[in-house]
Amino acid sequence: MKVKKLVPLLLAGIVGGSILVATTTTAERVIAQTPMEAATEYFDAYIAKDAEGMMFYSKDTNYLDEKSREGGYVKDLKINPTSGYEIVESTQINSNEVQLYVIQKYAGQGYKQSPPLPYKVFKSENGWKVLVEPLEINTVTGEVTKGTSIHEWKYTDN
Repeated sequence: MKVKKLVPLLLAGIVGGSILVATTTTAERVIAQTPMEAATEYFDAYIAKDAEGMMFYSKDTNYLDEKSREGGYVKDLKINPTSGYEIVESTQINSNEVQLYVIQKYAGQGYKQSPPLPYKVFKSENGWKVLVEPLEINTVTGEVTKGTSIHEWKYTDN
């Protein structure tokens, strides 16, 4: 009899603990007060494979809406080889915009790191955000150019 009463109590404790952890995690996110804070929070979330954190600290032009963006992040983070990053340059464009160059480091790849990738950080009504835009990297030359948004990709069957 005591075991039957103990199981619901344990389940209630697990559910309650999960709610507390989810609430605490969400509550820890604070609005970025500086461009570097936004960039650090975004890239730390990227390395930690935290799609929610990435979404909180950025605006991404690769996706048409937040639902497709979240799905894309969750899918991509499962195979993401990025293991670190380094912000190598920061230039103030104006009081609401900063240009950063970030080197991403990769684990277990023949290609150990990216060339410096351009990211803008802008001031929004919800604090500073990283603007994520599509980029293409030529892994032979290291040249970085503007890419095509994911929602504009065209697939063909051969």
